[in-house]
Amino acid sequence: MEERVVEAIDWSRAPADTPVCLEKDIYLRDIVQSILDGYETKPEIMEALSLTDDDEGVSEIQAILDIFVPVINAWKSGSCGMGCAGCTGSCGG
Repeated sequence: MEERVVEAIDWSRAPADTPVCLEKDIYLRDIVQSILDGYETKPEIMEALSLTDDDEGVSEIQAILDIFVPVINAWKSGSCGMGCAGCTGSCGG
């Protein structure tokens, strides 16, 4: 049996149309939109997008949240200048 090697995705640099769960037609943009809509935890995102623990890609949600929740919250609060120069944030940009 051939072992399948899956490369880790750098979600901070991934395009918005990067698939998270193809079987349910969910992409990175859907997760980010859910964060913008106020869902900030894995269970909240999963419920909002009708995902279950058995769905492909669900294991990636926490990694996506770890990157985008702080950035979006900083942006919403006005503490993010929307640029990387002088930024002390953790977005990796």
